[in-house]
This record gives sequence, structure tokens and C-alpha cells, in this order.
Amino acid sequence: MTQTPVQSLQGQFLLAMPSMGDPRFLRSVVYMVAHDSEGAMGFIINKRAEGLSLGDILKDMPETVAKTGLVNLPVYVGGPVQNDRGFVLHTSDYEKTQNSLSQELPIALTQSADVLVDAAHGRGPEKMRLFLGYAGWGPGQIEGELQDNAWLVCDANIAEIFTSQSDDLYEKCVAAMGIDLALLSNEGGEA
Repeated sequence: MTQTPVQSLQGQFLLAMPSMGDPRFLRSVVYMVAHDSEGAMGFIINKRAEGLSLGDILKDMPETVAKTGLVNLPVYVGGPVQNDRGFVLHTSDYEKTQNSLSQELPIALTQSADVLVDAAHGRGPEKMRLFLGYAGWGPGQIEGELQDNAWLVCDANIAEIFTSQSDDLYEKCVAAMGIDLALLSNEGGEA
């Protein structure tokens, strides 16, 4: 018996199944920014860090950022890996630094604080979302989780990344797939 290779999940949403054993991913919608033979990387886009904004995490914020509404930019929990590090997903109209990763995606990922300074000066991306940490998988790990029915895969709606309220995105994605989660089995198999 041969396994069908999994196509790249880059640019897709992963929806945690109700049976997900890891509470950090309960009812999560993960936007996948990278997936290849070396592993995968994504961001949980519907888990807001309660009561946390940019102003709370940047103690030595550049003055130009501190004087703008960016101090109130909400922070999201991107995942359990490097959760002390900031990442910015943003529209691809901004790719100033070498720290930007877009790789054929309609949005980009930046790890530099320059994006915040540029946004404060009106030269930043049209839309952005700030994350602490990311979701990461080693080689073959996400494929195993998919085989174990831990995730549903669906086309990403890029607008939802920047506009959706955290508390209803999971339900919106599931409804868009036409799925009733109450009817899904936690068991999988091959025919």
C-alpha cells in the first residue's frame, strides 16, 4: 500500500477537528505560510492574546510608533513555537526588508519591527496582524496529523485573516465548507 503524497498546504487554512487533543489548538484556524519536505509553518489567526496590544509588548517602542494608534494593535497567539517572538502577517503591498517572506502567497510575513515604524509613517502595509509565536511542524509531522484526522484543510479566505473577529472565524470556515462538526467521526481510514 502506498500513500498518496500530500500537496503543499502553503496558503491554506487548517481547521482543528473537535477531537484535537492539544488544547492550544482547540477550535483553531491556522493559516499555513510554508510547507515542504522539511516541515511546515503557520499562524493561528483566531486566538487573540487577551488584553494584549502592541503597546503592552514593546517596552522600547520607537517614539514614532508610540504616538500612533498602532499601540492599540491587537496581538494574536500565533502558536506555541517561539512565543516570545513577534511576527507580522500583512498584505503584500509592503515588502521593504529582507526579513519579508511572501513566496507566491497573496500576503507576506515580516519579522522586523521596521514594518511597524513604516506603518506609523503611513508607508506600511494596507493591512496587518501581529502574532507572538507560530505553529510549527517537523518533517512529516503535519502529514501524520492529517492522516489521523486532526485537521480539516480548506481554501484560505485572505480577507478573513485581517478582518474577521476571532471568536467567529472557526464557525465561518466550517460553515463555508458545508460541514456539521457534530456529524464528523474522529476515526479515519483508507479504502
